[in-house]
Amino acid sequence: MAYPDLKEKLDAIETELRRLGYLEGEIQPVEKVTSAFGYGQMPFEHWLANVFLPNARPTVESGDLPASSSVATAAIRNFDGNNDADQLISMLSEFDERIAQVAKSSHTRR
Repeated sequence: MAYPDLKEKLDAIETELRRLGYLEGEIQPVEKVTSAFGYGQMPFEHWLANVFLPNARPTVESGDLPASSSVATAAIRNFDGNNDADQLISMLSEFDERIAQVAKSSHTRR
């Protein structure tokens, strides 16, 4: 089952990443990371553009969603003091909330 509302949220997140200058050109294939949110491997905004987005899109399309998402929490920590990222953080929070809603409704149906 695909989730068009989550696809729209990802489109909005991508647009905001581009507006902030964190993403330019085509989205590249997923970069491999060995730590949560690419910590110690790459800047968080690079992780959003090169790991989160290319992983999230096919996951949303397939409907095989995780039980939870905490990308907004990581964004709050990483963008602390960067008022330009407030809208992006809000969008990521909405994404996390929707993932939680889907997981809750899936769990209730079982």
